[in-house]
Amino acid sequence: MLYMVRDRRAGTERRSQPQAKTALLVAKNEHCLDPVFGVPAIRRLVLLARRLGYGEVHVLAHGEPVAPVLHDLVSSQAIHQDADGSSFDALAAGLRLQPDDEVLVMSADRVIDAWSLTQLIDGQDGTCGNGAATGICTVRASTLPAALEAICCSGPCEAEAHAAPSLPVCLAATSVKKAESVLTSSLRRATAEHEYGFISRHFGRALSRPLSTRLAKTGASPNAITFGNILIGLTGAYFLAKGGYRFQLLGSLLFLSSVILDGVDGEVARLKLRQTAFGHYLDIVGDNVVHTAVFIGIALGLYHQRGSVTYLNALWFLLGGFGLCACAVQRLIGHAPDQPSVSEVSRFTALFVNRDFAYLVVLLAVVDRLDWFLFGASLGVYLFAFLAFFISMRGRKTKEKRNNGPTAQGGRQRVRAAMTNRPDGAATFYREKEIGHERPNGS
Repeated sequence: MLYMVRDRRAGTERRSQPQAKTALLVAKNEHCLDPVFGVPAIRRLVLLARRLGYGEVHVLAHGEPVAPVLHDLVSSQAIHQDADGSSFDALAAGLRLQPDDEVLVMSADRVIDAWSLTQLIDGQDGTCGNGAATGICTVRASTLPAALEAICCSGPCEAEAHAAPSLPVCLAATSVKKAESVLTSSLRRATAEHEYGFISRHFGRALSRPLSTRLAKTGASPNAITFGNILIGLTGAYFLAKGGYRFQLLGSLLFLSSVILDGVDGEVARLKLRQTAFGHYLDIVGDNVVHTAVFIGIALGLYHQRGSVTYLNALWFLLGGFGLCACAVQRLIGHAPDQPSVSEVSRFTALFVNRDFAYLVVLLAVVDRLDWFLFGASLGVYLFAFLAFFISMRGRKTKEKRNNGPTAQGGRQRVRAAMTNRPDGAATFYREKEIGHERPNGS
């Protein structure tokens, strides 16, 4: 947020901006250029720092050619060459930081993920005592030269060479292959927060991670993987729509494959640090398109196989329920009374997009009873919508009680009293929500 600061001595106003968060990477050996899933280690750290809100990123290079791999992320003015490590004080002074400003200092040969880096930063005490060992620490600007000296003069991670590798990984002591293995293991924690299906979490992800690891080492982009996954899902819907036992079984297996592979694009994006807003929305839209096509395919396949219009009527009934669910979920989110309830709402709405039903589709296709799934889904979607409406109404009532209760009334009265009794006597205004107009102080 931009704000104004008055310089009393000069009698003028100058426009100031809050100090951006600053990160400083120390490239002290050639391992900072080692490619981890095709991305140089130092580039990975810059991308992570940017993602965590560090707008100012500087690099201290000891003769390492880091500019070519950072040309689109860090300006040439922010790359400082220091071959003998004698200009720590000059570098700290050149950053123009306040003494109490915090700086994230990282050795550029470290490999870490966003979650682990956040936990490491939150656990720092403002000194580089532990940072010399991990190669990552947050310090105050006044102690930055000492922190740089501690990291630059630390040994090549001898302690980590004989320990089980964990994040952050030091590439000077661990092979790139081992570092990639540790990063892949960290995917379980990163994806568990966004996966609410029990089978998908414990079975589907176990199948998708090995494929994600292999694809992350190729030039395949996450968005290309998403488009390929959508094509598999739509092909499954096509075979489901043809009708007949063999086609329906093949279509259900292709749909299940699409569901399992649906996690690959996100895992590859995390491993290669290529998450984008477009990719996120592409994944959501693709999932909805495939799911809708599968439901339509099941109904059309049953109609072609058995010739009964009942299945087409069930399809229209089901699609209407989808629309009602969308309205109910939107209403539910809008009437969440507080932040904890928002989390519960997220878990509740996740049931609507739970992909474990794909395993049920395959099971029912094996026994040739996909009509059970169609009729069950047609009724279940309305049950979900009515339950969401009920919860949203209860949340609305809770919200109204909090806004109109004694605590809220007392708070408004205290604010009004404070504003109408200001000692400077300036004309102030307050808003009365009950009558919806403004009036000046003292009238």
